[in-house]
Amino acid sequence: MDLDTSTTMSKMADRWRSTRTARRADRLDEENDRLRTELRMTRSQLERERDRQRSVLDALNRASERKTKVTAKPRGGFLRLILVGGAAYIFGTKAGRDRYEQIRSWSSSMKDRLTRQDAVDTSSPGIGPKPNPLTEGGVRPGDSTGSIRATNGPRTA
Repeated sequence: MDLDTSTTMSKMADRWRSTRTARRADRLDEENDRLRTELRMTRSQLERERDRQRSVLDALNRASERKTKVTAKPRGGFLRLILVGGAAYIFGTKAGRDRYEQIRSWSSSMKDRLTRQDAVDTSSPGIGPKPNPLTEGGVRPGDSTGSIRATNGPRTA
């Protein structure tokens, strides 16, 4: 029986190996089919990209073949420059001088206003020079003792 068991075991092991090998071959075939499909898709994408690239290059070559010639006619540039510059100078200096005089008169009137406001104006309180606290509310000139008066305002007689 020992011989019979060992042959049965070896037959079972062979069957197991063959099914395992067959499953492995099936898996590899499926993987191979998947990779072939991906390769076909990638090749078709590559061909589309190459076609686009060729069409762009053709369009660029056609555009570079069309050369546009731009010519400018000389129109007496130097003489025109002198005439336009002279007219601008004449009109600009006249208008500029008037504007200068206007600005100068405005600035002098503002200067006169400021100097008039610096003079003592006693018509409204708070405008004009500030009172000196030492002479008007504190130490009295001519006071023999030199004492400080404790008043908040100017001294009234």
